[in-house]
Amino acid sequence: MDDTTTARRVVTEDEYQEAAKIVRDVAGRDGTSLTPAATDDIVTALLASAGLLTPPPAPEPGTCTALLPDDEGMWVQCEGDPGHADTSHRDGEFRWTDEHPEAVPPQG
Repeated sequence: MDDTTTARRVVTEDEYQEAAKIVRDVAGRDGTSLTPAATDDIVTALLASAGLLTPPPAPEPGTCTALLPDDEGMWVQCEGDPGHADTSHRDGEFRWTDEHPEAVPPQG
């Protein structure tokens, strides 16, 4: 990911829930029951294919709370120590800065 991309729009929680309901309803028409995890994966992939993002999740405790969505719309969290001094973040695969248009800077 680079810092020159245009930010994708993050859907509201209400928009996300409506999309998830539609996916469950459509699957149910054929007798398919989706788990919440499968529904989340499908909605995330569909929204990302349309250039949209799901609302960012609550960060996991114990590491830096900075978040960034990957190309598939999945949010990744910085693996640095909480409160690390610089504005550069990383997880196992990506590096980004707080200036990235889709970054959620550390909270608190």
